[in-house]
Amino acid sequence: MNICESLSVTANLLPDQIAIIFDDRQMSYSQLNSLSIAAAEQLVECGVEPGDRVALMLPNAPAFPIWYYAALRMGAVAVSVSTRLAPTEVEFVVSDCGAKAFVGSEAVFDTVASLLDNYTLTTFFTDDSSGNPTKSNHRVSPLVSQDPANHWHQAEPDDPALILYTSGTTGFPKGATLSHANVRSNVHAFNHLCDMRMEDCVLLAVPLFHCFGQNALLNSVLNVGGTIVLQQRFDLNESKHLISQFGVTQLYGVPMMFGLMLESCSPVDLCSVNYCFSAAATLPIQTSQAWQEKFGMPIHEGYGLTETSPFASYNHRLKFIPGSIGMPIDSVEIKIVDTESGATCLPGQLGEIAIRGPNVMLGYWNRPEETAEAIREGWFYSGDIGRLNEDGYLFIVDRVKDMITVGGLKVFPAEVERVLLNQATVSQAAVIGVPDPVFGEQVVAFLVLDTNADQESKIQAIERYAKANLGNYKVPRRLMVIEELPRNPSGKVLKTRLRELAAEHPDVMAGVGLDSKVPPIAANLRAASLRDKLATTYESEKNRVAIEFLQQQVRELCELDSSPNPEATFIEAGLDSLAIVGLSAQLQVEVGPQETLPPTLLFDYPRISDLGNFLVEAIEPESKLDSKPPVETNLKTADELNNKTKLRSEVEQMSEAEALAELMKELG
Repeated sequence: MNICESLSVTANLLPDQIAIIFDDRQMSYSQLNSLSIAAAEQLVECGVEPGDRVALMLPNAPAFPIWYYAALRMGAVAVSVSTRLAPTEVEFVVSDCGAKAFVGSEAVFDTVASLLDNYTLTTFFTDDSSGNPTKSNHRVSPLVSQDPANHWHQAEPDDPALILYTSGTTGFPKGATLSHANVRSNVHAFNHLCDMRMEDCVLLAVPLFHCFGQNALLNSVLNVGGTIVLQQRFDLNESKHLISQFGVTQLYGVPMMFGLMLESCSPVDLCSVNYCFSAAATLPIQTSQAWQEKFGMPIHEGYGLTETSPFASYNHRLKFIPGSIGMPIDSVEIKIVDTESGATCLPGQLGEIAIRGPNVMLGYWNRPEETAEAIREGWFYSGDIGRLNEDGYLFIVDRVKDMITVGGLKVFPAEVERVLLNQATVSQAAVIGVPDPVFGEQVVAFLVLDTNADQESKIQAIERYAKANLGNYKVPRRLMVIEELPRNPSGKVLKTRLRELAAEHPDVMAGVGLDSKVPPIAANLRAASLRDKLATTYESEKNRVAIEFLQQQVRELCELDSSPNPEATFIEAGLDSLAIVGLSAQLQVEVGPQETLPPTLLFDYPRISDLGNFLVEAIEPESKLDSKPPVETNLKTADELNNKTKLRSEVEQMSEAEALAELMKELG
């Protein structure tokens, strides 16, 4: 078995079929295969053996498949190096994988060649179009095969074939290692689920150094004898021209590409296209619906990761479910796991997506501990949050690491982003969490607007819409307008970079909202009124009056249309950190100077009804005989009473910051 069979077997069957179109050049299967044989001979000549790593830093050009299949053909492991990396990052990859050879575009020679001199490896720098080496520390000669026989190394199914680097939890990338069997299983799944045929012409504009470009497109299209129109990078106008010029039938891309085409392409522009497929990031439902309405065909979605080769699930043609990422592909299992208990979730319940099947990687190169953490009992734990419906269709919600916790309540950025994108003035949206001294985190949204005109009124309209369509704790406390969202080469938003941008604005990190032209807390305080109300109220009605007073306070602070449920916690009712501070200050006015309210007040009385009872006791101490704090009502033993007393003592000894942290846990 060998991944290079996608090219070499097809070259035997369809030698004259056009394999690749690049600029003005068309290359047949026979020509591409012969060039890969010649490149493999040069690798062997410089000492590369089966199992050695060959690093490839090549763009979307014929040089990539030529040297990619050359490395695989002779049994080496092809290591993909992003063309967007800085020189020191390239050096890390070369060192980490222990590369025996490095093949790069001649365009990167000046930036990386001197760094590579520190390593014992052979270097080739090539012409992008022909694949011919133009510079080398071995020898420079054109790709002419000395032995045109079409043979290749017979690898074991589980032999390492590819290393693709993905972001690491330690700050360093990890090399996801895929076997020949991993990739071949994925290729066959793409071929029949996407109905790829030799008559198909596919635009390949996503990076070839990415798993999606390599396995979903390059390997899969060549495996059926189709034709690839290779584009160096996605360019909207050029893509429209290529689709029309070559009659592209299948369109694969990332959500950003489909969003741009939706805005600028007409149905005539895409009249040759009969199938669309989006991956690498979640496709906004707004884009999916608008595409269906405009072009009369759906955008199919698949789900997967580099670690799953990448295909794991597919939204089938026969039963297409809008918003879903489909069902597991052939021989693959998917389950949803509770992130705390590890138990398998029931349909509809949210949890972490776990995947098992022939597509799951061998592991992370030379990282046994991180491999053991990611793959447990054969299941790969994806780090993505999702749910399965009753029919087994998968819906992705968000990344575990992107989930925001506001006072113990979970906020999924994708949910907030979907609501923001419903506003016509919002072109793109990305939501992150930033530290908050009271709630742990608060929600911040970065927006790309349709135009810069009348920005202030647009922001105000977006704020109103968000408040009307999201729970209070989910509403962004800051809307930050940005010209362009930072993305990686596969189109995913770089939320790490957005967190860095937020950190550069002290007002954001301090929790100051866009509309927070709020006077100091003291300026908003009113004269005490509850004491007088209680003084003229029957004893049996005092608690009700205090609770209604609190409901009115919360309603005004949160700008609610109706009074909150008295049994709700204050966070459920919608109080944010600023509102909690304001309410605490007002309650101190109501109680008066004779009793100082502790920062743990809401720890002891987390519900509106509980705090109402406390206020009656604090303002009219004689009422304490009739009403005790709820936290002590059901104690049955002396031990329980002693434990509770000890707990209260510990709380009283905490600093204000420590007490507020514990308060937020309790409110969650």
